[in-house]
Amino acid sequence: MGMPILPIWVDPRLSHLLCLGVAMRAYLAAKEPATALSLLEECDPSLMEPRTTDQTHNRALAGVLVSQARALSALERREAGAGALAAALRADAACYEALHLLLQQHARPTQQESELIDSLPISSQLAPAEAALVCGAYKARLQRYAPLPKTPPPVSECPITAAAEEVRSRTAEAAISLARRLAAACRWKEALSTLDSLDPWCCAEIRAACLLELNNSSQLFVFAHELVNAYPNSWTAWFAVGCYYYLIGKSEFARRYLSKAKSIEPGAGCVWLAYGHSFAADNEHDQAMAAYFKASQLMPGCHLPPLYVGVECSLLYNTSMAQRFLLRAALLHNSVEAEPESEDSGGSESALGWERILRCVTCPHAAHEAAAAALAAQRVGKARRLWLRAKQLAEDQGPLHPRWAATYDALGHVSRKQGRYEEALQWHEKALSIRPGHAPTYSAMGLCLALNGQEAKAADALHTALSKDPDDAVALALLDFIVEALDAQLDGEWD
Repeated sequence: MGMPILPIWVDPRLSHLLCLGVAMRAYLAAKEPATALSLLEECDPSLMEPRTTDQTHNRALAGVLVSQARALSALERREAGAGALAAALRADAACYEALHLLLQQHARPTQQESELIDSLPISSQLAPAEAALVCGAYKARLQRYAPLPKTPPPVSECPITAAAEEVRSRTAEAAISLARRLAAACRWKEALSTLDSLDPWCCAEIRAACLLELNNSSQLFVFAHELVNAYPNSWTAWFAVGCYYYLIGKSEFARRYLSKAKSIEPGAGCVWLAYGHSFAADNEHDQAMAAYFKASQLMPGCHLPPLYVGVECSLLYNTSMAQRFLLRAALLHNSVEAEPESEDSGGSESALGWERILRCVTCPHAAHEAAAAALAAQRVGKARRLWLRAKQLAEDQGPLHPRWAATYDALGHVSRKQGRYEEALQWHEKALSIRPGHAPTYSAMGLCLALNGQEAKAADALHTALSKDPDDAVALALLDFIVEALDAQLDGEWD
């Protein structure tokens, strides 16, 4: 008798998608992304192909592709990682983890994200009710920077779509999407209230950012402390700690904890943005820009990194570079392609640059910062139009936050430069209506009144400014000048 033929042993990690996915996740947890990717090279190639009649296979394939994307991102191959996430969504249109990672990384501009969602085989892979629910959830996530509608959207005439939307509106994901949009619109109290209605731990990075913007240092300290105790290996915990130290003005400590967050999750772009803010707070512009550039590499589809780079360039009086980055931010926010640059040179090219920003900008922050850069470049007319655009965009987002008083004050300064003193006073009064008691605004009103020949009213405004801030250097200097002028005027009357 011949020797029995033993069956050939096949590694299940290379022949079964579920086993392959478990093995890849294990290697990722062990911080071995290269080994996880090597499994893909050794497995049966037919496993990595979607099947039109086997959705169970496609779901397992999507999980493997998500693990592949995580491994590629860990190896700084982010473009390939974004491609793997897109492939995961095409294999299983309901793979929400893939969409979450793709949007969290800002791997693509909003227009490309929208085109990807529209191209997914949602209707062919899911039942009509499920397809309507998934479509609604995906589109809500895509609108994270879009202004909230002032009136409720009309109810769909399709009963399935209307029922799915009604169900989706009650989900936690719908509330999280709403909180993101509220935070993007500077409505941080409402965003925080929305998160409070869900789970004290969800969207930790959004919650930390809202508490920071609201200057709520005590609550941010408690939240960060509890987060570190509960999730010491989570980057969001140390991000919250870094936000706390940034809020209380200890930038060095903020960078220390933000660096820890970066070491846990090198691909977290918002950590790099906060890291850059900590340098900007110390007027270390070069290091701030380096951090923003890194964030731009991690978030190529997000408008915030080029916006902050443009701000730093403007502070360094490099208005040409500021214009270029602010235009890039405006294009990314508006999801349009960059227009070809003019072949003109000198002042005409600069003027065309501000015009391009004015035509395409839909982000009020980008419009405000572009106006400041235009004013620094002595383009007073362009600055005025950009600030008016910023005001309009901010008002479209809902009730104005007090920080937009700076835009009203800026319009007052521009009007004063153009000799429109009465109009300038009106802008400053509007600034005081949303940010009362701001000393520099009263100082600006005093200057306008003085230039308009109303020295007595100017002195009253400057006295009010000094009552709010006794160290206001502008008010002190102006008041001395006006008092001398009034004394000279009285002496002349007595003579």
